[in-house]
Amino acid sequence: MFLVQDSSESREDRIRQFLDEDPALSALLSVIHFEWTLRRAIIALGHSPNVVVRSKLKDCHGLKKYKEVWKDEVTPKVEQRLPEVVRNWQGLDRAFSLRHKLVHGVGSCGRDHATERVHWAIDAAKDIRLACSRYDVNLDVRLPVRRNTSP
Repeated sequence: MFLVQDSSESREDRIRQFLDEDPALSALLSVIHFEWTLRRAIIALGHSPNVVVRSKLKDCHGLKKYKEVWKDEVTPKVEQRLPEVVRNWQGLDRAFSLRHKLVHGVGSCGRDHATERVHWAIDAAKDIRLACSRYDVNLDVRLPVRRNTSP
């Protein structure tokens, strides 16, 4: 679906294109894209070695868990909690809720219902990228590596 070298903007354009032909797929992809963006941001901005951050993210799913890892790893540096970085936290939560319903087969959606949620998730990913840019971090390129300093 997406290639490693695709820019975030090109992914977002492609996700929006799916709204007409498959709104549910577009809703799923928008949240997946947000999670991909957020996880890379936590790795890039976190204070722990990459291997430690990746370990914390291994079992991290859902906004509550992401908030906890962000608070632990990133807030000390950026001095903002995740719901402060993402300007429409409630909208993002609703996008996650739709993703959950779709993945577990307990709901469906049409274009009208999916459109807002797709935009909320994409906007949240943009908010994360903006926060990263303030620290000269580009999530579309290789991430900086922080290694363990203790033996």
